[in-house]
Amino acid sequence: MKKIGVIGVGNPLRRDDGIGVFLLKKLIDRKYGLPAGIEYIDGGTGYLNLIHDLDRFDIVVFIDAVDFNGKPGDSKIFEYEDIKSKKINFSSSSHGEDIVQVIDFSKSVDMLPERVVFFGVQPKDVSFGDTFSDELSTKSDVLIDDLICYLKKLVDGI
Repeated sequence: MKKIGVIGVGNPLRRDDGIGVFLLKKLIDRKYGLPAGIEYIDGGTGYLNLIHDLDRFDIVVFIDAVDFNGKPGDSKIFEYEDIKSKKINFSSSSHGEDIVQVIDFSKSVDMLPERVVFFGVQPKDVSFGDTFSDELSTKSDVLIDDLICYLKKLVDGI
């Protein structure tokens, strides 16, 4: 069985940018319906600390706010290759480039998992504040269900 790590990242003081950490905490609090054999990590905004975490897994799933020109609250799965080909935009995020740099560095020192995936959530507002936009607030349960469904498929090798 592949070792899978799920890492929520984001800044909870930048409104929708904090969705990754929020969803991770909701996953952990749920305590049921989660696939077995997955480790959950709160990556917050300390991205350099993640390098050693990446090396422990075969597959890493980042949960993060990602601007992919969708509707606020929509989610989409992105592979590492999508990141490198610029199919996703971290420009609205307070930390996206840092994550890309950590992934690139991990690859350069042969510490990158065989697969890196992003569960991206389209933000509406990443200005300073500690509440989510209405769009993300109303979709949080749907996002959790979508994330659990994806993780189950990942564990099952689908």
